[in-house]
Amino acid sequence: MMNFPVADSQHGHGRVTAEIMDELPEAVLGGDNICQEDASDEQSGSAIEEAEQLTDIPVPHAPEAYELDYGLPEGIDPQVDSQFRQFAHANGVSGELAQKLVDFHNSLEAARYQEHQTQTGEWERQTRSLPGWHGNNYRKNMGVANKALQAFASPALARMIRESGYACHPEVVKTFYNVGRRLTEDSYVDSGRNAGRKKTIGEILYPNQPI
Repeated sequence: MMNFPVADSQHGHGRVTAEIMDELPEAVLGGDNICQEDASDEQSGSAIEEAEQLTDIPVPHAPEAYELDYGLPEGIDPQVDSQFRQFAHANGVSGELAQKLVDFHNSLEAARYQEHQTQTGEWERQTRSLPGWHGNNYRKNMGVANKALQAFASPALARMIRESGYACHPEVVKTFYNVGRRLTEDSYVDSGRNAGRKKTIGEILYPNQPI
């Protein structure tokens, strides 16, 4: 499947199903799922008829002739756009059907994005529920974890954690928090010297290794 960027989707598939269900008589015999099966059959039949009509529409004369709306204010990657146009033209896809494929893909991506947003929210709830992380301790402990992340993670890793949604994952947060605590608790002043010296990161993480 092509990796189009996520676009907001306003398709109301659930609403359409609900409207169909409202028009059907109340089912008494056959179980609770019979209305759903009938509604699914009607939708399938309609989709098949629509697909048959679309196959009768001429295919654009060249890949560049497709008029596509990806629904993205910032546009789409030119390489992705070019590959899809070439694929559609080589497989005899009409302009209308090509647009429907784009819309369908966007609806899938939007649903997947929403599911991921829900998951990241659940991760944050789990982190806030950790023992010792309630209330104001959440911000304090996050400060310790972020200190460790800044000390160890490259900018690329920090960006990947943020963009993937793992910035609130309890296991990721606990890992950096524990490292941050080691950075604080294992610091010391070398009494053999006039000037104070803190342990290096290597000495903290691997205390049994020779320096």
